[in-house]
Amino acid sequence: MKLRWAIFAATAGVTAFFAIDFCNLVYRCGCQGILGAGALHCNIHDAHALKHCPWCTHGGVGFVAGMLPVFVTQGWLAFTKRPFSSLARLLGGWIAFPVLGGMGALLVGIAEKYWA
Repeated sequence: MKLRWAIFAATAGVTAFFAIDFCNLVYRCGCQGILGAGALHCNIHDAHALKHCPWCTHGGVGFVAGMLPVFVTQGWLAFTKRPFSSLARLLGGWIAFPVLGGMGALLVGIAEKYWA
């Protein structure tokens, strides 16, 4: 069981650490990594910006809406009773981040008409 918790921590930890970088990758909003300025340069702080980042505009709610499927999938992969190898659980959790996170970010961006 300790190994499964380690797998979940490794996958969810990577997701949490790079989520703000992912935000900028998808929305080109100006966010920087946790070790950088974070959301300090996000376009939500620019009153004259034509668009405001959908995740940062709604704070934690926007982030959760886009990333919850990633964390749920990572938890399922780590703790399911299915006969996956530890490596498959780890790689699947890491792959879930860009794939499901990208789909979530796309849906939030469309719902907010960010690219319209």
